Amino acid sequence: MQEIAEQHLARLRQATVSKLGRKDLAQWIEQNTWLAGKKFSFVGHEFQKRILSEDAPSIVVRKAAQTGVSELSLRMAAAMVMVMPAPFRIGYVLPSATFASSYAQTRFNPIVQTSPALRSAISTTDIDRADIKTFGNGREVYFKGAAVGNSAISTTLDCLIFDEKSFCSEEVIGDYHSRLIHSQYKWTIALSTPTYPSDPIDSDFQASRRHWNLCRCQHCGNRFIPDFYENVRIPGWDRHLDEISKDNLHLVRHREAEFFCTSCGRVTSLQPQHREWVCENPDEAHIAVGFQVQPFDSPDIVTLSDLIIASTKYATKAKFKQFSLGRPAADSDSGLTAEDVDAIGVEMERSPFTTHVAAFDMGITCHCAIGGTDAEGRLIVVHYERIPLARFRERYFQLKAEYRVSVAVMDSQPYLDMVMSLSDDDPNLYGAVYVTRQGLELFDVKQRDADPDNALAGIRQVQINRNAVFDKFLADVRSGKVAIRKRQDWDLLKTHLQDMRRASGNLRNGETVSVWQKSTKGNDHYHHTLAAYLATAAQMRGIAAGSVSLGGPLVSTFRLKQKQHG
Repeated sequence: MQEIAEQHLARLRQATVSKLGRKDLAQWIEQNTWLAGKKFSFVGHEFQKRILSEDAPSIVVRKAAQTGVSELSLRMAAAMVMVMPAPFRIGYVLPSATFASSYAQTRFNPIVQTSPALRSAISTTDIDRADIKTFGNGREVYFKGAAVGNSAISTTLDCLIFDEKSFCSEEVIGDYHSRLIHSQYKWTIALSTPTYPSDPIDSDFQASRRHWNLCRCQHCGNRFIPDFYENVRIPGWDRHLDEISKDNLHLVRHREAEFFCTSCGRVTSLQPQHREWVCENPDEAHIAVGFQVQPFDSPDIVTLSDLIIASTKYATKAKFKQFSLGRPAADSDSGLTAEDVDAIGVEMERSPFTTHVAAFDMGITCHCAIGGTDAEGRLIVVHYERIPLARFRERYFQLKAEYRVSVAVMDSQPYLDMVMSLSDDDPNLYGAVYVTRQGLELFDVKQRDADPDNALAGIRQVQINRNAVFDKFLADVRSGKVAIRKRQDWDLLKTHLQDMRRASGNLRNGETVSVWQKSTKGNDHYHHTLAAYLATAAQMRGIAAGSVSLGGPLVSTFRLKQKQHG
């Protein structure tokens, strides 16, 4: 009886608050959701109310970890689906389908189960699965993954929430955006810890009206953006904060750390009454509104001592800046540097191989690379060029004959018809499809001869584990297992190899992810050609029909540079 009474009261409350709108989400959350047996409260996370009150069609949150923003986004989804006029559908997108399913069950379900308002909205005919939660009258929340190989839903959505966007596949994100076309709202909310500068969440933040939660010094009135390195001081420590490590942490009085105003030099407060959200660029006409969330925005939850200890826990200081401070930072793990590429460039008189493998990244201008693997297991690139699509077919067979190509790998998109046509004439050509999966398996070859009697067409396809092959290529370059002949397109190739950047880290469900993204310039074609298609083709030797073994390496032709270690 008590459960029935609670649900009846919840329905009455919902009818009462039906006049609430997009700007009133914080009020709905406080009135209708619970945490640890108590009504949900923003105490300790007061800054979150400003984000919830924003009604711009696009919201971007570049955040530090452990600031409660992901928990906020789940409650925001629940509030929005209940407050907005039905039908209203939300797509809650996470880096992988596995992560999405786990998140729905372990994080969203408890919010629903402890809220009388949400429970009362669910009827016996509503769907309650790991990936779909429905609350009657077309109020739906879909939990989906955004890895290569995950397909976007076919349902029209009104709002998309991208959680940890920097670790999501850009291609799949584009597919999800197409689900908003027929909505009258077309709202997007993106949140993530950043990785390298200009990664997806940083790019979104830079293209927004950027808000910072400023501190106002209670002594001199100076307003400033809180900064770990500028404002945190530790008694007895006069060196840079990055010099604190797990080896000397026990000698550091980090529990006595204080926050100082750089203007007057006095200890100042980070409490909510001394904070205010201020837009950095109010005169810029961006559609999106951005918020930078720092650990200083929850000073009672994440203390200065916590931050100093955290700075000693990461493999690099860049990771600390990304995850604990919420600021983008680059390091050697983020991708190839100019020095990396220079080290693998070699002068070469002629190819050391008698037969070769080839790779092609297709587009209006196609990018080609040809090479092979020597007896020491090094991938050696002997030729690369750009080919206009209009004359690609002719040039393809010229290169195949000139270099005696035994295996060719070509991306299947966007010109699937071209790949199929060439495959009819070349039994050693394989169309490539990217997939994303955990594990060490780099690629799968699917090969089937045509069977007219059973109406089966022939298939020659290779599924390439996208992020894994890029990880391996980075490691191979740095271990001297790749050499590239310097020729006409060398400078452009160098630019393309440095364009792809990697976001890597441990997500909240314990899943370790590595996601490679192109920069906003999109100059990444040779990277795909070499790191994915050519490297895969070299490992596929022996699979293709009529392929022959490599000739021995002509070691006298060139010498690989040795990296200098200082």
